[in-house]
Amino acid sequence: MTSGSKVATISSWSYEIVGVFNGKHHVLLDLKKCTCIQYDRVKIPCGYAMLAANYQGIPPTTLVDEYYKTSTWAATYAGVINPEVHSNDLGMADEVVKRDIIPPKSRRPSGRPIKTRIPSVGEYPKPSTGIVRVNRCSRCKQIGHNISTCTNPI
Repeated sequence: MTSGSKVATISSWSYEIVGVFNGKHHVLLDLKKCTCIQYDRVKIPCGYAMLAANYQGIPPTTLVDEYYKTSTWAATYAGVINPEVHSNDLGMADEVVKRDIIPPKSRRPSGRPIKTRIPSVGEYPKPSTGIVRVNRCSRCKQIGHNISTCTNPI
């Protein structure tokens, strides 16, 4: 992305990045926004924001949002953490305290387990063959639908 990309200054905090294939992106460094929307959602500078920051000489660490910084994480756990309370101190009946709790009887379902991983923001599933296939209708030969959803007249 860096080789061949051009950075144009619009105002003091606003930049236009023109990519190699003439893709234009507008970056607002003071508001932490970009037209690629990745910077808006994740609040970590995208490649276009990094190009604008390098062009202006701004350190990239200042562009990361506050909730990713170590000081914020430390402040989260700075409060009082109470110790664990024993069951004797709660004043519960002895038969409740001494009762064994057994997990429910369940059986794992047959077959292959389903894929439970959800792709992260900006992550796209890769085709298993490595080749991207285009959906083409066998009836009208147009791209974007198949024969079962085709509404074009023959």
